[in-house]
Amino acid sequence: MARKTKKGSILGWAAGVFSGLSGKKNTKPTEKDLSRLDFKASTQKIGVSLTERIRDVFRFKWIRKK
Repeated sequence: MARKTKKGSILGWAAGVFSGLSGKKNTKPTEKDLSRLDFKASTQKIGVSLTERIRDVFRFKWIRKK
């Protein structure tokens, strides 16, 4: 097992600082990004039919999410 040296610690710290500076900055998503990623397909469009019993079970969850 290698022992830490002062030179290795300083080089590791400097590498961490430089890699942090060169990385991509986190930006907040815009309205355009969110609308592009929105899933717009409905069950009718994809060819799946749901019975009224299934709709009654999930209806509360669908209403709550909006």
